[in-house]
Amino acid sequence: MDYLLKLLNGNFVDEVTRLPNESFFNTVYSMLSNSNSTFFVITLDLDFDSLAEDEINFVIARAASVIKHSVRIPKDFVCRSGQKRFSIILHGINEITAKQIANRIKESLDYLLLNYKDKNIKIDTKIKVEKLGGAIGE
Repeated sequence: MDYLLKLLNGNFVDEVTRLPNESFFNTVYSMLSNSNSTFFVITLDLDFDSLAEDEINFVIARAASVIKHSVRIPKDFVCRSGQKRFSIILHGINEITAKQIANRIKESLDYLLLNYKDKNIKIDTKIKVEKLGGAIGE
């Protein structure tokens, strides 16, 4: 339960999005992989043309907001799991529903057109849905 304490005291919180960070995700991912319960992880890799850190942070913060509003909080965990990557841990659903959620979020992000200073930024999103844990043969 050390991971929960680190989350609560801010050690596992991403500064830009205020979401659980990559270290939290990696810790929980390994635990869930060995779980008897079934979980699904949606990985969202964002691709957009930005090199400046402030511009990247702007896009990431807006994308995080879209993602957070697309899941069942507090049931689902949204984590920033890389510089331009988010992972969502889902439970209590099946693979078909997980894929529907992933596609809905992808469409929302791909449709988004952001304006930063004098630049228009379009996001291209790649998704992956992965099953974790579960009983053998499930």
